[in-house]
Amino acid sequence: MKRIISLILAAIAVSLCLFACSNDGTPNETDDRNGGTNAPSGNGGSPAGSNGGSSNSGGDAETEDPTGRYTKFDLRASYDETEAVKITFSETSATVEGKGAEASGTTVSITRDGTYIISGSCSDGRIIVEVPSTDKVQLVLSGLKLTSKSSAPIWIKGADKTSITLADGTVNSLADTGEYTDANVDGEPNACLFSKDDLTINGTGSLEVTSNVNNGITSKDDLKIVSGTITVNAQNHGIRGNDSVSIRGGAITVSAKNDGIKSSQEEKEGKGYIYIDGGTISIDAGDDCLQAPRDITITADASVSVDAGGKQVNCDGTTNIAEGALK
Repeated sequence: MKRIISLILAAIAVSLCLFACSNDGTPNETDDRNGGTNAPSGNGGSPAGSNGGSSNSGGDAETEDPTGRYTKFDLRASYDETEAVKITFSETSATVEGKGAEASGTTVSITRDGTYIISGSCSDGRIIVEVPSTDKVQLVLSGLKLTSKSSAPIWIKGADKTSITLADGTVNSLADTGEYTDANVDGEPNACLFSKDDLTINGTGSLEVTSNVNNGITSKDDLKIVSGTITVNAQNHGIRGNDSVSIRGGAITVSAKNDGIKSSQEEKEGKGYIYIDGGTISIDAGDDCLQAPRDITITADASVSVDAGGKQVNCDGTTNIAEGALK
């Protein structure tokens, strides 16, 4: 009997030991799936992307802006330089370090989502972005001087969203000097910086856009300017977002032969507006300084100076302009 009792007690002791070991605080599979210590993270906590760095496709629906206009992707000007693809232009060629882009002479084609740091100088070069419609691309301009003699220096043919990040302390410029020989049946590109889809500009560097042909900056969808020092000189319209233009901040100077800042969408519900809730903006326009069919809003946090050949504000819909915001 004593031997049986001893065996039972020994079995209980072993069970208690195994139970304690299984609860020693080591993360289990459930913890990992919910962001435990083994959860993968990239730039801003997003999962690793196709370039070995951060993916630009996660968490975009969440906003860090009280207006709900700007997503995390729009506001994110940070990047991991060690994991980004690097593109460097020279007068005769472009080099690519990393996966997702290829160079042919002085034309660079980007075909995968991710972050691309672009620098160098070229008097006849181009960047073409064409990725799946679910993918996002971050182009970091870090001391780039790029001119094209026959097309848009930056042509975003397709993406979910693209952000242009102006690297801190850098001076960047884009220019065109001749008629576009590769425009498609829709007349695209029609701007020095052209995007078929949503386009955001952020960062603390500077960008000068000079179009000797047509528009300065154009997005066929929503165009958002979060920050940066931006100068636009254009033969036609200065800054155009077909669906909408939203400006959160920055120092923006526009000189245009036609309209200064323009949105033209009249068919899509809730589109066709200009919303300016920050920044210091100066517009010198041959026609209207601000033009949109549905709504133009300027809040008290913005300062907009206008010199118009046409109307200062041209809108058939609603105008909401804070007192003193328009000068």
